Amino acid sequence: MRHILIRILLAASALAPYSAIALDIQLPPETAVFKPSELPGYTLVQRNCTICHSVHYIQSQPPTSPRSYWEATVKKMRVPFGAKFPDEDIPAIVDYLVKTYGAERNSKTMALNTANKPAIIVPMAASSLADAKTLLAANNCLACHAIDNKIVGPAFRDVAAKYASKTNAAALVARNIRDGGANKWGPVSMPAFGKLSDAEADTLAHYVLSQ
Repeated sequence: MRHILIRILLAASALAPYSAIALDIQLPPETAVFKPSELPGYTLVQRNCTICHSVHYIQSQPPTSPRSYWEATVKKMRVPFGAKFPDEDIPAIVDYLVKTYGAERNSKTMALNTANKPAIIVPMAASSLADAKTLLAANNCLACHAIDNKIVGPAFRDVAAKYASKTNAAALVARNIRDGGANKWGPVSMPAFGKLSDAEADTLAHYVLSQ
């Protein structure tokens, strides 16, 4: 019996150092910020939303999202996820989000964006626009890109601005889509989409450059 007890104690002491190890995980600092606004909800989202998730989460939501979408999203954070803000703050938070990132973005903000937009003329027929959106969905492009916000890869508008002065912009962007690449927009590499046909890559390129 004494021999058995000694063996158990030795085994326990051998495992003890490993059980006491704690992992110190440092998350990268937040770089995205909410768009400044005079709306009361601006202060509320700064105070409450980034406790649980990145600003990128909000920036990556569909820009055409209506007020009902944002209201449902905010209420979901309140119940069942238990965000610690009172129910009376919900209307102001929703108002800021839908007017800053959603379908009710004010005309002044949209006019400024249009004024700063590079003069790229890449007309797209309605059928081509539909084809581009189908290709975006089929290839999961919007998991890494958005029209006007950086997610993993650059915003489409940033790509359009970069190639604004190039006469062969569509061909260059189409090639980048098919070939992928690294160190063009930071350390994250873009995978190659070689399975796309030349016509499909060209359709996507024209869509990106039209933003």
